[in-house]
Amino acid sequence: MSIQLLELKNDLVFQKIFGTQKNSLITRHLLSLILNREISDVNLDANKRMLKDNQDSKTCRLDVRVKFNNGEDCNIELQVAPYAYMAERMLEYWSGMYDMKIHSGDDYSVLKPSISILIANFKLEQLKYIPNYHTIWNLREKFYSSTILTDNIEMHILEIPKIENYEILKNDELAQWLKFIENPENKEVEKLMRENRFLRQAKKELSYLSGDPDFQRLVDARAGFLKDMYNMKKQALIDGRAEGIAQGLAEGRAKGKADGLAEGKAEEKIEIAKKMKLKNMPINEIMELTGLSKMDIDSL
Repeated sequence: MSIQLLELKNDLVFQKIFGTQKNSLITRHLLSLILNREISDVNLDANKRMLKDNQDSKTCRLDVRVKFNNGEDCNIELQVAPYAYMAERMLEYWSGMYDMKIHSGDDYSVLKPSISILIANFKLEQLKYIPNYHTIWNLREKFYSSTILTDNIEMHILEIPKIENYEILKNDELAQWLKFIENPENKEVEKLMRENRFLRQAKKELSYLSGDPDFQRLVDARAGFLKDMYNMKKQALIDGRAEGIAQGLAEGRAKGKADGLAEGKAEEKIEIAKKMKLKNMPINEIMELTGLSKMDIDSL
């Protein structure tokens, strides 16, 4: 009896496949294709701390963190659905990773490149006029775009939906990987898998995890948690909007409709933030959903 494969787009499954040291050959191969250079060694131990133990794995953030032997490090994030302020989110993650490299009293020479990679199962609005599925972002001069100020900042965005035909898959190994991540049972990718031992190895590992009942329970718990988080955000926005409108109308009677609605919108954001804070939602997500600053949220 064939095993129903788990979805690689589940972040827990994704990190298990690409974020464990025993699968480092798979991760090295994928990174070599994305970065267009040979990756000879990777350290994936940082992912153990993110996973912690099995009981906590449903609530922690599950990207893949990679350290190279030359001091560079990399963060790989998989996103299934559009997220508010996606570019700002990537930049914030990158800055946190870069800032961790230096401590008080260190010379700036200790700073090494940090690379942020987003694999998106959707098209980004900001990139709708760029046909390429893989775009690379650096810090460049406005009028002399061939000049990069520093190699220490590098971001890659990979949009799976822009890979639309089989001809791309036949001639592009990175595209094969992305289609495999989108759907491990993709028939077109399976045809090409005979020539790609790394894809075969990844599917073998996925099959093993899919047959592990303990891991399946973790995946179900993670999926349930994410669904609850989504519903909670949705309800918080609905509740906050209703309260904000009521507040705005009430104050509008006294101060004028325009002023009242403005106040209502401000109150709406605060009420939403309060509800999310009570649910122990991450500060970054509260900031993205409400537009409030960290200082504002901390003061609630």
